[in-house]
Amino acid sequence: MQKAAQNTADSPRQIAWEALGQILGEGRTLEEAVPHEADSYVRMLLLSTLRHLGQIDALLKPLLDKPIAPKHRPVMDVLRLGVAQLVVLDTAAHAAVNESVELVKASKHAGLAGMVNAVLKKVQGPLPDARHNLPAWLEKRWKDQHGKPTTDTICFVAAERPPLDLNATASFDEGARLDEHIWRMAFDHKPVPTLEGYEEGAFFIQDVAASYPVRLLKDLRGKRVLDIGAAPGGKTAQLAQAGAQVTALDKSQSRSQRLRGNMARLKLDVEIVVADALEYEPAAPFDVVVLDAPCSATGTWRRHPEVVHITTLEDITELAATQRLLLERAWGWVKPGGTLLYCVCSLEREEGEDQRDAFLTTHVDAELLAQRRTTPAQLKEQGGMDGFFAMTIQKK
Repeated sequence: MQKAAQNTADSPRQIAWEALGQILGEGRTLEEAVPHEADSYVRMLLLSTLRHLGQIDALLKPLLDKPIAPKHRPVMDVLRLGVAQLVVLDTAAHAAVNESVELVKASKHAGLAGMVNAVLKKVQGPLPDARHNLPAWLEKRWKDQHGKPTTDTICFVAAERPPLDLNATASFDEGARLDEHIWRMAFDHKPVPTLEGYEEGAFFIQDVAASYPVRLLKDLRGKRVLDIGAAPGGKTAQLAQAGAQVTALDKSQSRSQRLRGNMARLKLDVEIVVADALEYEPAAPFDVVVLDAPCSATGTWRRHPEVVHITTLEDITELAATQRLLLERAWGWVKPGGTLLYCVCSLEREEGEDQRDAFLTTHVDAELLAQRRTTPAQLKEQGGMDGFFAMTIQKK
């Protein structure tokens, strides 16, 4: 994309425009596409656009004389950002329209600036049905796997801003307790680092669904546990707080640094190893191995609205193959009588139930102990939860 002129080059809308192009055009995540120094408005604008992308496109379709040609796709992104400002964020019309037009004028697509001006001036809310946001191929899959009512509910939940969950024993002035582990904050909560008990390590951020896999395990006191794919450390913290001797494994140096910082704040003694699980060789087997496997993350749609727009069927197939390799590696590190916990934040059967069936079929020494499937449709009145599949398997 051509850089805009000086007056818009560093504007939040320019940064958001470039980031949206990288997300939808190159398949990058929002965190990868947005510069760390970008202000909060950039993220808010992108989240609003991505969360309602299908609805925005449906609203724009009758306003366009013809579809925008692929070579002018960045102009479609400008229109999407403009609609998000007008309909979702209630931005003043003159600001949203004028700055969108200026962005296009300063780019190689300047010839379409008049069209952008005309279209955005016609935009009126409300947005169409939230079911527009789910790509058709995923909609078919989810209806087959989870049913139409659940799929429809997931769409409506994912179109809303998700709440923040804290794994904490303490109570707060804002929000309400979901269960004995999780406190769900009100939307207008204070910044997390300013909450009472933050510096003392009294809580950590963890979606309620992400807390369920470790809860499937029995008494962990004194047991040696390997946590694979540990960063940023939610499950690691649960394991350590339950009395386990934890070795936390993650192949990312930067994510491991974040894990180390989180464990220090929580005052938890955890061994942290930076290594690829496909190459790692422990000195001895473990009582418990936790495999939080890399996955498509479609279960996190409500928190990461780009995920349904950048994930492909090929991604799911490749990730399922990697999961099978990791399961084999992890199983080899479980001592006889020990337990393997496998989990993914995915709604896809290939990454969850199909992995379970294939593993149990090919391993005569494996016994399924427990399993749990969550979807964002659960707790819908309270803001939903992430989608997970988790299972515990004992080595006979």
